Amino acid sequence: MSELADGPYVHALERGLAVLRCFRDDRDQLTISDVAREAGMDRAVARRFLHTLVALGYLGTANSRFYVRPRVLELARPYLDSVTNVDVIQPHLQQLTKEVGETSMAFVLDGYEIVFVAGVQAKRLVSVHVVLGTRVPAYCSPPGRVLLGSLSPDQLDDYFCHVELVQRTPYTVTSENALREEIKKVAEQGYSLVDQELEPQLRTVAVPIRDRGGKIVAAASIGTTLEVAMEHLGGELLSKLKTAAAEMERDLALIR
Repeated sequence: MSELADGPYVHALERGLAVLRCFRDDRDQLTISDVAREAGMDRAVARRFLHTLVALGYLGTANSRFYVRPRVLELARPYLDSVTNVDVIQPHLQQLTKEVGETSMAFVLDGYEIVFVAGVQAKRLVSVHVVLGTRVPAYCSPPGRVLLGSLSPDQLDDYFCHVELVQRTPYTVTSENALREEIKKVAEQGYSLVDQELEPQLRTVAVPIRDRGGKIVAAASIGTTLEVAMEHLGGELLSKLKTAAAEMERDLALIR
């Protein structure tokens, strides 16, 4: 019961999840030392957590390295099974990408970051590789700014109190005052257009997706390379994105 010494918070569970979070698409096979270093724990402790996860079927091991097994998906199943918005949004994004030949995605706000929940990545957009569940800073991404624009003043104050505004590229806006003005502008105009603030070579436009009550529940975006002019991204592609979002909202209204 020592894990509960400071109340209902179970530190062992926190550390076990920290071990799982060490595995990413760019680090899919890790040694005990890798996990210990990244999770900030002793090697012996990391070893016990890793072998426990192997015994439970969430990790596999070979040649002194550990890797994620498909059973990890079971942890996300209760959430995914309860989310019907994704089922509605995904086909529209598939059609949008087929029509415009560009990457289309949908994100939701989770805490102080946005999470990729649906979409199709165009083959020619190679500057950024994301998979479902990828978390992205909200302040420097168009979907993030759209979602931040839906927050109350108190919620937005809380956001800026907890988020470090990192200069991710030479174009990233890191001034809180400038970002507040931009978020306000995005909320008023109904879209966000950003050129290389999140990642180099990436241009993105995003619009809100609302439920039948008018609440913003997600943001849809189109991402392009520098081959696409900002005028085209903020013109024809934005128009098609708005049309797709309107169709998503129409279908979402039918299931609520």
